[in-house]
This record gives sequence, C-alpha cells and structure tokens, in this order.
Amino acid sequence: MEKNRTMKKKIIIFIIPIFIMITCFCYLRNKITETHNKGEYKITSINIYKNTPAWELALAVKNEKTSTIEKITKDKPELLNYQDPKYGVTLLLWSIGMEKYESAEALLKCGSNPDIARKNGETPLFLAAGYSWIDNDAKKDPKYVKLLLRYGANPNKNYVNNDPNDIYSGTSPLMNSISGGFEKTKALVEAGADINYKTQSGDTAANQALLADETPEYAYYLIVQKKAKVTDPTYGRECFATDPDQKFFPVTILRNWVFALDSKEYKMKMEIVDEFARQGVNYKDAKINKHTLGQIKKLYPNDWEDYIKKY
Repeated sequence: MEKNRTMKKKIIIFIIPIFIMITCFCYLRNKITETHNKGEYKITSINIYKNTPAWELALAVKNEKTSTIEKITKDKPELLNYQDPKYGVTLLLWSIGMEKYESAEALLKCGSNPDIARKNGETPLFLAAGYSWIDNDAKKDPKYVKLLLRYGANPNKNYVNNDPNDIYSGTSPLMNSISGGFEKTKALVEAGADINYKTQSGDTAANQALLADETPEYAYYLIVQKKAKVTDPTYGRECFATDPDQKFFPVTILRNWVFALDSKEYKMKMEIVDEFARQGVNYKDAKINKHTLGQIKKLYPNDWEDYIKKY
C-alpha cells in the first residue's frame, strides 16, 4: 500500500498466502501515490491546482503563508474544501501528504473538512496514520494524526476505493498505523477508533499488529491492554490462489513469534498468549509451520525441542 521509497514496514513471509495478503501494504501505497503519464502532474506537485480557483490559495499552502491562507479563505470559504480536478485532493490532504504542518493547521482552523477523501478513497487521517508522500525515513511522529483528531477527523472513516479489484478497500486508519508509529495507534484508539473493526475478508488491526512481530508493542497494546478480539478468522482470497472460504486464525500468526526466552518481547508474547486463553483460544493447539520450525532449529540447534515447549 505504501509508496516503496517511504515504506519501512517489513513484510513477513509466511507459507500461508493470506499472511502475504495482509502484510502487502506496499501495493495499496503504490495505488495511493501512483505514477502518471508523461505530461501530467504528479499528486505531489502543487501544479495540480494550476488554472483552478484554488491556485492562489495553493501557493500560500505550499509556502506555509498562514496569514494569506486565513485572508483568502475568509473571502472565499468554499476553497477550503476545493478538490483538484484530477485526483480530488483537497489542500488539507495535500498539506498532510507534503508535510506542510503550519498550512494544515491553518486550513483546519479556518474550517477545512478533515474527512474529505480524494477520488481513490484516501482521507487525510488515513494518510497521516501511515507515512506521507515524501517520507523517506518512515517517521513515527504522530503530530498530523493528533492535529486532525483535534479538529474532529473521524477515526473510523476508512479507505474505501470503488475499484472492485482493490482487496485493501475498507482498511481503517488504525490498521494503517500499525508499525507506522505507536503514538499514532494510541491516539486513534483514544479518539474512538474501533479496535474490532473487520474488513470484508475479516482482517483486523489486531491481525496486523500480530504480523508486525518485530514491534510487539502494537499487539500487546491492542490485545492485552485494550482487549481486542482475537477469536475470529480471516478468510482467503481468490486472487492469491487460495480458497476464499478458507479460514486463518490470529493464533496461527502468534505461533510464528520467535523470541529469546529471557527477552522482554517474550514476556509480552506470553501475556498475549494469556489473553488469547482468556478469550477461549488455546495457543498450544496452533500448529507450528515449517518456516517457523526451521527458524527455531537454526537458532537453537541443540535444544530446539525444549524451546518449543516454552515458546
């Protein structure tokens, strides 16, 4: 889903195709920041507003001239929610994508609607929950998420694309925040994001957090502290050559977590295991896949059987 050069979330490879589907956010990010034909302006260019009524305001937004933004929008308030002809991007969304914080704040103060999505379904909050269009460093700063929430952005307004082939349509801002910044995730939950929201295929924020095993604090927060539901399955998808009715359970993902027994990550995992048990899910009943078993044998060649009993 994310643009490749801004994408720092690591894709975890499992033998089960649905896991690949869930983690392959780079696909959707590429759809969100797509490339264009020769002679057309990219979404990152301020020239998408050229020859439109919003051109003067756009230049003020680009240069973060807040007093000019206030003056123009006071005289022409309709420009606050103006969407460019090609992408349907408001200047608020553009300022978030291009990391123009002062402009974003000024637009919101003047009354810009924080929930207007562009043509492909991306809202300012959904964008802010992940990474900007120009973020090469995968910054975790939650300031844009907090700014939008402060001005009433809906934490449950999801990415919705009318393209029937877009398997990620329905992804929530909370799901998009996983591994994108822990404080973003917390801010969204505290603002009322539905932690148990499911996409059409059954994907949840908890599933995404479990897949991000290198940052277990997300799963710990959602599952142990916030009691996110972990009993429901995710379903396969035909486009990944799987049975669309085949079920995959969150506990299977957790079974792939491999940490040293004396690590803080292991302790966090065991508390997550306890919460699974509280919800009626027996962690030990989940099978260990070949990839994980091979990883364990490589790490613990002499006592891997003992490790399996404890991990």
